[in-house]
This record gives sequence, C-alpha cells and structure tokens, in this order.
Amino acid sequence: MRTALILAASALLMLTSVLEGEHPSKKSADRWTPPKFAKVMGYRFKLPTDGLEGPVKSGFTLMKNDGLDTKQLESLQTNSAELTRAQVQQLTAALSSGKLTYPAACYDPHHIFVFYDAQGKPTGAIEVCFACTGVSTDPPLGKSLWYRQDFIRLARLVDALGLWHEYRTVAKYEALMNERAKE
Repeated sequence: MRTALILAASALLMLTSVLEGEHPSKKSADRWTPPKFAKVMGYRFKLPTDGLEGPVKSGFTLMKNDGLDTKQLESLQTNSAELTRAQVQQLTAALSSGKLTYPAACYDPHHIFVFYDAQGKPTGAIEVCFACTGVSTDPPLGKSLWYRQDFIRLARLVDALGLWHEYRTVAKYEALMNERAKE
C-alpha cells in the first residue's frame, strides 16, 4: 500500500512539472526547456518590409536583447492561436529533433510562439523562419541544439493552428525539406 502511494505521488509530481512547462525526463542541455508558463500562443506576423518592392534588408526579429518586443508583435500580428498542452509538447520536441539542418543566410521570420505566465507576462518565446530554417529563442537554445530543429513538425503544427499562410502549402514545404535531406 505504501509503495503504491509513493508511486502515485511520484507520478502526480511528474505530471505537475510537465503541466507547468518543465520536462524532467531529459537533461536540460539536450532540450530547450520552456520557462514556467500558464499558456502558449502562436502568432503569424507580417514583417515591416512585407509588400515593399525591390531589395529589402533581411534579418528582422521580434527578439531583442531585453526580450520579446511585445509592442511590435501587437502591431504586426495577423493571426493567433492558443496551443493545447499536447501542442506545446510537440513544439518543444521539434526544437530538439537531433536532425542537423542547414539554414540559409536570410532570417525573415513570420511565426512566433510566446509563453505567458498567469499574469499575462511573456516568460519565453520561439521565433521561426521557415524560409531559412532558422529559429531564435528566449531563453537561448543550448549549443547542443543549434541547427537541430524539425521544421516539418513545426510546419505541421503551425498549419494545424491555422497560422501557416505561406506562399506554398505545408505538403509542398514538406516535399522540399525531404528533398533537401537527401542531398
């Protein structure tokens, strides 16, 4: 009886830490661990240069040295969706896929996932550029995770949330990524 109670308490403790955004099953160096959070929102946003003609400067980001630029996100967002706990797990798992990716030189992200505390304050973020297969996170990714994201899984998640809206479908994006993997 006592053993059963200890096992039940341990299981409850592990479940509680997962629901609070912690992942006790892996070393933190091997995965990006989100901060404690109450909810996670995914956003599709436009770049300030979207729609301009001619060459435009690449490298826009909502991630600043002092954290997420929430005012700019508010003005640039075009769509948003709240993630379920299962989708948050899919998101964090896609950040630590182990597969090496080779990003392009550009960085023009149109998607960001923001982790909020119970008071609505951002506690972390994951910004994604599907064009160059680049990400920026706060807190930063550990060196062991650099260039190791599963962009197909990220694209499927973004599509399931209704935030895709890229110039190609997710199926075409997946085919392109699979073709690149063969090279």
